Amino acid sequence: MKKKRTPKDKLKTMLFGKDLRITEGDAFKEEYEFDYTSYLPLEEYIHSQEVPKEDAYFITDFGAVPNDKSIDNSESINKCIDECAKNGGGYVVVSGGDFTTKTVELKSNIVLFVEEKSSLVAEESGEGYAHPALIYAGGCENICITGGGTINGMGHLFGRKPLYDKNVTNPAPVIDVIEMRRVSRAQLRFAHPSKYGRLVLFEDSKNIRVENIIFYDSAYWTLKISRSENVSIENLVINNNRHVANTDGIDMLQTSNVEIKHCFISCADDGICLKNAVWEGCSEEMKNIRISDCEVITRANAFKIGTETTHNIRDVYVENCYFYMTDLYPGCVSGISIESADGAEVSNIYIKDIEMKRCTCPIFIRLCNRNRAAEVDENSASAIEFGKKVKGNGVDKSTFDMKGSVHDIEIKNVHAEDVEIPVIIAGYKQKKRIKRVKNVSLKNITLEYRNAVEIIDKRLFIPEYADVYPECWRFRNLPAYALWARHAENLKIENFLCFPVPGTHRKEKIFIDVI
Repeated sequence: MKKKRTPKDKLKTMLFGKDLRITEGDAFKEEYEFDYTSYLPLEEYIHSQEVPKEDAYFITDFGAVPNDKSIDNSESINKCIDECAKNGGGYVVVSGGDFTTKTVELKSNIVLFVEEKSSLVAEESGEGYAHPALIYAGGCENICITGGGTINGMGHLFGRKPLYDKNVTNPAPVIDVIEMRRVSRAQLRFAHPSKYGRLVLFEDSKNIRVENIIFYDSAYWTLKISRSENVSIENLVINNNRHVANTDGIDMLQTSNVEIKHCFISCADDGICLKNAVWEGCSEEMKNIRISDCEVITRANAFKIGTETTHNIRDVYVENCYFYMTDLYPGCVSGISIESADGAEVSNIYIKDIEMKRCTCPIFIRLCNRNRAAEVDENSASAIEFGKKVKGNGVDKSTFDMKGSVHDIEIKNVHAEDVEIPVIIAGYKQKKRIKRVKNVSLKNITLEYRNAVEIIDKRLFIPEYADVYPECWRFRNLPAYALWARHAENLKIENFLCFPVPGTHRKEKIFIDVI
């Protein structure tokens, strides 16, 4: 089944790169049907915990008042944390209701215990948050968030009205990446200036635990951990509004020795994402990341390395995960995305036993040379969140230029349903030089296409897209349905099966400059 573009359709394709970002208007506080996932298996991830009795400090004993949105409890909660820390550490207990607060700052040897059916709730003005985050810890050790309760970021209050008046739930009758991207962007709530920041931010810390806790409705990246080590995340539920832009689930930056297991994540942006960028304050490699037994629902990429990668990332293991979309269109941008765009060496990545459903591109492996560090610093990079084009004082452009590499990737035992574009493996050609993705092994891969009409795009050539944001949708409608590879070396494929759209006009596999 195929469809040709009309002359009017062809003109619209020229606007593919036009962003539908809304940058004007008041904060939009209304919630739409299907903003949050209709499937939420809390009982599989969250269990009751007994409130601690020894070394326990209750925030209500320091003046915190529940169930009153007009009260900012941050001073009382931080006094409780200070007293607990002064006495050598222990439990800071949130119990008895919903406590509105601005930034809460943890200290070493503190367990923030949020009891089941109680919560910390972000104050709605967005003003006066430190760092900026709702929960913050810097330079700490032996810290934990647990208890079975909720930390609520009220993220839906800090975006602008999306272009569409309701969410799209029915799949389009035609598989068309150009239209897919438009529909996705038109549903997003881009940042209003009132947005205060992240839900939880830990940096320069070690021995971190996040377990048996619900993170709800983040305004920005939900859990960001930077320049830290020895991290354990287990039985974490992230349930965000899936249209609040830039609400990643878990972001790790220059953080090593990490285990993420048995977590449920539903978010608008990347589910689990590894980054390591100089403009994020990173200066060393990160390694030894293990991810297992996780469910990820996302409008973006379920598991991703990149894009913000100037320093090396290696020794990453992902297994026994389910990446999918439940009730919105389009589905996930990709299931697995491994990228080096800004100069990093990304290597020794091992992924196995993955189920996917409605991930438009199941596997995207990309080496390019955006070299963003030459254009931005920390402040200018953050400004882009609000639709501003601010040039920062980046590093000398030669520092990371064409330094990146992607090699030694093994992916096996992947089953993906309702696929809409092929597996993509792409290096790049720039400045008369070719940089290849090397040593990729794909074994036991089964892809099942969504049964829909395909659009026809006859393109004389497919651009390199070497210096722009890397994403599988960037390549638009490709002429292969199973695998499209360009500028790769030592690509090994074993037991790779793809069940395409009936009557497809495309080739199964296309290899360009693959040696």
